[in-house]
Amino acid sequence: MRTLRPLELDDAGWLARAGAGEPEFGDAIPLPGAEAEGWVREQLRRREAGEAFVFVVVAAGVPVGTTRLGCFTPDRRAAQVSYWTAPFARGRGHATAAAGSTLAFARDALALAYVHSYVARSNVASRLVLERNAFVRTAVGRRRGRLELVDRYDRRWTEGGAWR
Repeated sequence: MRTLRPLELDDAGWLARAGAGEPEFGDAIPLPGAEAEGWVREQLRRREAGEAFVFVVVAAGVPVGTTRLGCFTPDRRAAQVSYWTAPFARGRGHATAAAGSTLAFARDALALAYVHSYVARSNVASRLVLERNAFVRTAVGRRRGRLELVDRYDRRWTEGGAWR
């Protein structure tokens, strides 16, 4: 069973260990190693300011990854979703399930109209996470900061709460 819980300062330790050797992908993904505590503190500040919501993915009592809603539009009707799974836990469906739970939070608790995500073209596993959660690719081949070519995916739902 997988659950989500809010990120806590104590999570910096396991994030530092799990993220060691991982490439940096921007502030939506936990920073590896010694920088993990600074990343956690920044995410907690953003949560207090209402700028982002970061959750820890827990499977069988063990933290295995994170999900994040951030980059809200000015009208607060949309946000970006991102996710990260620790290397030891990849390939087991954790990111797919956690992204689905994060989408439910976005719709039910935040009443967002849609969410979007950006995925590096070469990241097949991440694209599958989005596609399994019924995201649709809406833009192809943009450069985003220092990242390689990325595609944009969107997930929308109707006023009645049904996904489209």
